[in-house]
Amino acid sequence: MNKFKEAAKNSFFKREYKSALLHFALALKESPEDKEAKIGAVLSDMALEKEEEAVALFEYYEATRQQDAENADEIVENIIESVDHGSENLYSLIENIEESLIAFEDGIEYRDFKRVVEDRGNFKDALEDLMFSTKIIIHKKEDFVDFLNQLIEYDYLDIALNYLENALMLYPDDHFFEETLHHLDRKKRS
Repeated sequence: MNKFKEAAKNSFFKREYKSALLHFALALKESPEDKEAKIGAVLSDMALEKEEEAVALFEYYEATRQQDAENADEIVENIIESVDHGSENLYSLIENIEESLIAFEDGIEYRDFKRVVEDRGNFKDALEDLMFSTKIIIHKKEDFVDFLNQLIEYDYLDIALNYLENALMLYPDDHFFEETLHHLDRKKRS
């Protein structure tokens, strides 16, 4: 992989969209026909104004590229093209993408997991029913925080620690995650 594209993807996942855009542009300077760099540049630019939508598209693109790179390029290019024709089309396409991504990852969205919690009567039973067969997909930080708090409350400290360590890799400057990690670490020791 081109060193600029690699740096661009790392920047994108760190939510440093201007840096990602710059690195994708440098990758395009080296290889002007590189579709992946073109799509990355457009999504980085889009993330500056519509972060949630751009991140959803980027995640979808990365996941589908592993299966069918040519088809993924075409699908995402069509979606990006539709941005120019109005945001209503974009929102419906993003909803379809999120559903496809969830199906692709064999997962359940956090809001649906919360319904399972309600049906089962408690977090522990719902988590144990799903933890080995289904991924819980969380899109919003507040849902992630809620999930972490539930894991800690029900003494799933190792699982919570694993989630926090992964979150810190993606968001190394997030003070909440750092503080929670230290709190969890102290709780595990006691």
